[in-house]
Amino acid sequence: MSWVGEATGVVGLLSKGWDWWRGRRDPARRSAQRLIRAFKAYGVEPQQIIRLVPAAIAQTKPELGMADCSSPEQLKPKLTPALLDWAAGYLNLRRDWLDGREDVPPHLMVDHYKHPARYGPWLQARKAEEPDVQRYLSVWKAHGTPVGPGADGPLCLVYEETTEGLDGMERSRYWLLADGWIMGHAPCVENLAAVVHVAQQAGVLVGGKELRAPDLVRLQEGHALVPELLQRTRGSWHPIDLVNPPPQHDSPWRQAMWRGGQGLLAQLEAVTAPQAATPAAEPLDQAGQ
Repeated sequence: MSWVGEATGVVGLLSKGWDWWRGRRDPARRSAQRLIRAFKAYGVEPQQIIRLVPAAIAQTKPELGMADCSSPEQLKPKLTPALLDWAAGYLNLRRDWLDGREDVPPHLMVDHYKHPARYGPWLQARKAEEPDVQRYLSVWKAHGTPVGPGADGPLCLVYEETTEGLDGMERSRYWLLADGWIMGHAPCVENLAAVVHVAQQAGVLVGGKELRAPDLVRLQEGHALVPELLQRTRGSWHPIDLVNPPPQHDSPWRQAMWRGGQGLLAQLEAVTAPQAATPAAEPLDQAGQ
């Protein structure tokens, strides 16, 4: 690396550190910074945010203009609870994260660990609420880790709904369906196989992505947004192989994982859609920590 590149890297780190320090001292600025960061991650440049804001919010004093979204300093005096409520709903982010809280993740979590059957009614509830969107389940695992007995690393389940957005571009909203799952813990893989089956039964397209393990940890710990990491994918894989493997590519390990997933699905009582629509996080047992 040249000295120019090294200097640029140092300047970037110093700039991020300065922004973090100012955010710690000024919660309102941190909230404005997160709003701008979130829209940019979702493909909306700061000057375009005003085009999405409802007139009833933008024209309420203090009125919001195009230039106000160009920086946290300019946006801070224009923040209102109504603007933050709208942004959280439009991007499907946690409202308290946009408020600037440090102890919460940005994305909504729907984790039914050891109760994978509950994802079915939840998906049906999503279909009833948003019938005209494309639906995907993307399973993110660490790049280079095998899908088998030697598997290891973080495991993230990203549910996505996509519709038309600004200027004909796609607009995506995300939910995380796993909280701290890991590939090296067999019950997590059994739950994964069950979720893949449930998603397929609900007509949701299922695919897999590979990312660096540190990126997945950042997502699990709430320090990254899903679209920020989509540009950092290193490869793809096929989670549906856990349920329906190609001919000649089955294994005793895969069969054991799917039997475990089927057992989880069979032993649970059915839940109604209203019950499943309310996220109920199930922590991992001590063996999974």
